[in-house]
Amino acid sequence: MPTEWEGDDRRPPRAAAAGPSGSLIRAQDYVGAEGVPVVMPKDISDTGFIVDGIKRITESHAERLDRFRLNPGDVVIARRGDLGRCAVVGEEQQGWVCGTGCFVISPPGTVDSRYLAALLRSPGAREWLDSHSTGSLALRTVSLDVLGMLLVSLPELDTQRSIGEAMASFDAHERLLLDQLATVRGIRSKALSSFLAR
Repeated sequence: MPTEWEGDDRRPPRAAAAGPSGSLIRAQDYVGAEGVPVVMPKDISDTGFIVDGIKRITESHAERLDRFRLNPGDVVIARRGDLGRCAVVGEEQQGWVCGTGCFVISPPGTVDSRYLAALLRSPGAREWLDSHSTGSLALRTVSLDVLGMLLVSLPELDTQRSIGEAMASFDAHERLLLDQLATVRGIRSKALSSFLAR
């Protein structure tokens, strides 16, 4: 991503890791609604995590995958498909598992998670990731090495937090609008069915 850098401001996120391989979580390992959520690319939107349809594993299985469990402040980013799509882990997602097809980034104290997520979602970052991806046009993929090469511009932490808070506010407003849209569509569908049944 084209950015201006000065002095020691080229500080990439402290730690990034790929989710577990498919052999560690197999299709038969998924359980019902009482299990621990496993975040896949389809469960991430630019406004947060999508819980509907998320797959789950048992707590004992999640404990065996402890190094892939999420902590507040982590940023989960899709490594395939819609590159740059990411979400910040909150208290509600603590203990969830980063699944196959995702990376988890644990920023150092000098990096605000919400700012980092906003930067990763930016058109410039997405264009850079796409240009360095592999795979077919239908399913682009990036490696952990490529993600590590993405330069991030880090202003002062207070500035990062201000930007992150503003973007989080926009995200919350967008989620509210999407929920309202879904409600209206549901009402319209029921009304139409009622009219046609007469």
